[in-house]
Amino acid sequence: MNNQTKPRVALLFAQFAAYHIDRCEAVARRLGDRCEVLAVEVATTSATYAWEPSGPTAHARKLTLFPGRSFDDVPPLQRFWGELRALRRCKAVFIGIGYNEPDVILLSWALRLLGVQVFALSESKFDDKPRRVGFEWFKSLVLAAYCGAIVGAARQRDYFRFLGFRHRRVLPGYDTVGLERIRAMGGGNAVPFAQRPFVFVGRFVGKKNLHELIEGYAHYVRAEGDRARPLILVGSGEEEAALRARAEIHGLADRIEFTGFLRAEAVAHRLAGALALILPSTEEQWGLVVNEAMAFGVPAIVSTQVGSRDALVRNLVNGFLVEPGSPEGLAAAMVAMARDEETWQRLSQAAAARAWLGDTERLADAVELMVFPGNSAAQDRIERFEVAL
Repeated sequence: MNNQTKPRVALLFAQFAAYHIDRCEAVARRLGDRCEVLAVEVATTSATYAWEPSGPTAHARKLTLFPGRSFDDVPPLQRFWGELRALRRCKAVFIGIGYNEPDVILLSWALRLLGVQVFALSESKFDDKPRRVGFEWFKSLVLAAYCGAIVGAARQRDYFRFLGFRHRRVLPGYDTVGLERIRAMGGGNAVPFAQRPFVFVGRFVGKKNLHELIEGYAHYVRAEGDRARPLILVGSGEEEAALRARAEIHGLADRIEFTGFLRAEAVAHRLAGALALILPSTEEQWGLVVNEAMAFGVPAIVSTQVGSRDALVRNLVNGFLVEPGSPEGLAAAMVAMARDEETWQRLSQAAAARAWLGDTERLADAVELMVFPGNSAAQDRIERFEVAL
């Protein structure tokens, strides 16, 4: 069967990073004998993320609608026409751009009018920010064009039910990365327990709650003294100068390492050798770095606001959950993680055992069920995922 006779299925994102490529390739591997899979990115760069331009995709046909341009610099109406031209002949389109974008609102309705099945790919949850009833009602009208949604996990699913998806299918599995790719980049970094540091990976912005992380780390250092492990902050952003100043105030400049922005290979290497990933965000729709840590069997200390904890982190089993606003809680979790190798090994083994929930094969399961609802193998795996939640 050639591509002209196969139904066409597309995944649409604003800009590709490596994990977008992972997702497109996983779907293409799964559906490639039955569908032509299009991997569509609107633009090469964006103002929000400093990702390098993406490379080719295996199995899927990649389209960049506005090569060499930033997503933010392309006017919404121009984006809409480019997206519609690329996607109008598809059987199904999975949209991974915010459903609040003007071009996406127009696109979802235009595609439905053309008979295309439209599905949302989303990690939004109710507790991300304060919600207003009127605006949420309006949002449910905007989303009426969608046939279903693939979301992160439990809280995202519940939010979409709230937005009117009571009789439309909502499946978990969106927020995933290619575990094989991640493990290959960080492979061979066998760091002994005694030499493993705490690691944060992300942008240095307010919602990541890094000032509180430094406060918690200061409590931890006071409790542990010379036994205290280093803290490595991987990333960059607008708050870097203030964070460095806070580390100086606490006398921690020689214990906290600021690495700056690192390429994916270097990030994987740091995670593979970590004692624990720490993600104390006050707002975090998901946090894909948790998936990456679990790929290496690295336990995580995360705030209750982090979306990925619903699927990937079980308190006292493969990590610790800490409420935002509790630097003392962060410190206690660090002490518990660092003191006893037997405890850490138990947490590490449980982290590795749960990593499959964050692999792109889960997105492939969900897409397959949306396009081919009767597939029993994919249904069994999705049911296992939902039981794990």
